[in-house]
Amino acid sequence: MIITEFCTGCRACEQLCPKHCITLKCDKEGFWVAKINENTCINCGLCQKRCPQNNTPKKNQPIKVLAVRCKNDKVLKNSSSGGAFFTIAYNVLQENGVVFGAAYQEDWSVTHVAVHTKEELFKLQGSKYVQSDTLNTFLEVQTLLNNNKKVLFSGTPCQIGGLQNFLKKDYNNLITIDLICHGVPSPLLFKKYICWKNKQIGDKILRYNFRDKSNGWGLNYRYETKAKIKTKTANLDPYYYHFLKGNTYRECCYQCHYCTKERTGDITIGDYWGIEQEHPSFHSSKGVSVMLLNTDKATKWFKRIEEQFFIQESTFEQASRHNHNLLFPTKRTSIRDVVYTHLNDLNPNIYFKQILYIPNRKAKILKAMIPNKIKSRLKAMVQWLK
Repeated sequence: MIITEFCTGCRACEQLCPKHCITLKCDKEGFWVAKINENTCINCGLCQKRCPQNNTPKKNQPIKVLAVRCKNDKVLKNSSSGGAFFTIAYNVLQENGVVFGAAYQEDWSVTHVAVHTKEELFKLQGSKYVQSDTLNTFLEVQTLLNNNKKVLFSGTPCQIGGLQNFLKKDYNNLITIDLICHGVPSPLLFKKYICWKNKQIGDKILRYNFRDKSNGWGLNYRYETKAKIKTKTANLDPYYYHFLKGNTYRECCYQCHYCTKERTGDITIGDYWGIEQEHPSFHSSKGVSVMLLNTDKATKWFKRIEEQFFIQESTFEQASRHNHNLLFPTKRTSIRDVVYTHLNDLNPNIYFKQILYIPNRKAKILKAMIPNKIKSRLKAMVQWLK
């Protein structure tokens, strides 16, 4: 029996199965896929009925669309954009709640974990451009909710959809945040990349940040070893470059039915790309988040914490103009046909030189040398001339 042809690896079926006969295993590309043990399966059909890819969970159109920036500069500096997630999560923890989100593990896998204290919250900060494994967190969330704990669960829209179909009821003490998602690369690809990067720099990477703000809000990554700290631009890194181009995503991401105005989460957050054009006076090199409040629960909750943000009211049309994944999924590229073909059999140096290489690298190096302030001024001038 096949649960769905477009598995996202959310693990809802695994945690729902009454006979525990479903497990998730890595396919040849390194993505988690649900597999059924036919010997113990009783053909109840629960996995098929509750799979969010077969039965899309309830979605809501935004009630409010905001551009936000946390007033705390320290939080802002360590956040990918405007500090929206950290601020919301911090307040949930202040109310003795529990926060779930994606965190790096020692082996560079990314998994969903529960955070119970404000001191642990840093683990969930920052973008991780690789698919996170939700493990058994849906069951954990259900137990906490039934014990009247307040819970915040953040993840990709399909992970929120999986949680909703798993729970099959709305809880007043649950707040969900879905991220504006481009698509997710394979955890195997990311691990191979880190190993390759270690050899390239001749040292072991201890910390990695996809969205470093040392040079301002943008697309710069940072890695730390015992000996050094380096910040570099995304377009000069093979993993990051091909992620931004949409060349390395899970196949179902190119047919994602969550890239719409109707959202699965109570709240949707992401970078407010294009803020300098849509709301020039609100633009900041420190970062700005777009926040969609999609349910009455979300608007009521946000009223309690809104004084912790600088806020600019916006519209969905403005927010989606530069956030295309609010409207439609990423288009599949021809490069996707070969990206994972030789991931397991090619030497990493050859793989990143011949398969995941960066075209026109010299031109990108020259572009990277232009300071961000000058780039911002040039963008503003181009917009003014239009």
